[in-house]
Amino acid sequence: MKQPDFNAIPVYHCEITDGDKNIYSCMMNSKAWSKTIENNVIWEYTENGRVVEHLIEGFSPVTEDVVINNDKIIIKLKKNSSNVCEDKNMPLSDVLKALEATIRQRKQDMPKNSYTTHLFQKGEEKILKKLGEETIEVILARNDLAETIYESADVLYHLMVYLVSKEIPFDKVLEELRNRM
Repeated sequence: MKQPDFNAIPVYHCEITDGDKNIYSCMMNSKAWSKTIENNVIWEYTENGRVVEHLIEGFSPVTEDVVINNDKIIIKLKKNSSNVCEDKNMPLSDVLKALEATIRQRKQDMPKNSYTTHLFQKGEEKILKKLGEETIEVILARNDLAETIYESADVLYHLMVYLVSKEIPFDKVLEELRNRM
């Protein structure tokens, strides 16, 4: 896959397409590009200099099918066969259980183009490195409430991946917390 040259063009215009029509347009810098490739989710560079995730319901990027054309990145999407959490009204108390179940299923099935699969394939060192990076990002975001919430979710996700990799049920962590009350 051809890579964008962020030294020559610091910010690219990006078109997200389903093959037939343009679904979404955004901007990408090197950080947004790296996170898109690594996480297999669209990340965009915003006008205020933040890099944020942009979920396009029902689709995931096909990062092998990317076209770099001058100052434009074109990413083709594919229809998801199943979404991780289709119930946006799920009680918050069930979210971590659903996330844990999804991560365990991904560990078992190892679906192609899954960021969770990528982490499991790279192993414990990669998972711990990402957990550390996300923890540092929480600290760096301390003056921005929305960014702190966003990065905290990343920490919880990577912690959950680590626990699943070690075959430690999240309930054990919750029991430990309850014992400390």
